[in-house]
Amino acid sequence: MRPMTSTELETLRSRLDREYAAQHVRAGNWTADEAEARAAEETDQLLPQGVDTPGMLLLTAETTDGDEIGYVWVALERRHGSGAWIYDIEIVPEQQGKGYGRALLRAAEQETARLGVNSIGLNVFGPNTVARRLYESAGYEVSSLQMHKELLPAD
Repeated sequence: MRPMTSTELETLRSRLDREYAAQHVRAGNWTADEAEARAAEETDQLLPQGVDTPGMLLLTAETTDGDEIGYVWVALERRHGSGAWIYDIEIVPEQQGKGYGRALLRAAEQETARLGVNSIGLNVFGPNTVARRLYESAGYEVSSLQMHKELLPAD
């Protein structure tokens, strides 16, 4: 793992905002019309100085040959609550299923602990069963649970 570069963050940023917006639309939190603007606004607030934002850990994982396999974004202090918060962690699709996600998660935890933080949390959207299994097997426990149901107009 190594610190993420500004160029890598710029490349990642538009996709992250778009995917984050789509997740909130699917979860029923935001409308499609407002979602991308809200996602971009939240990211701007969290990373006002990009990779140089104090209290943020943005790391890129790569193979020994220098091929990028993923990244992780950790806030070392939560805005509301205690401990660190994983905003995003991802392994590139062609490298998934090889144990890199677990290794990247563990490396992020170790680096966060090395920086003096004693707990870490994250959010995972309900339908993301692969990620949920990874986090549960890595010792993460449910601390909050939101549920949602679409209602259809009565006939």
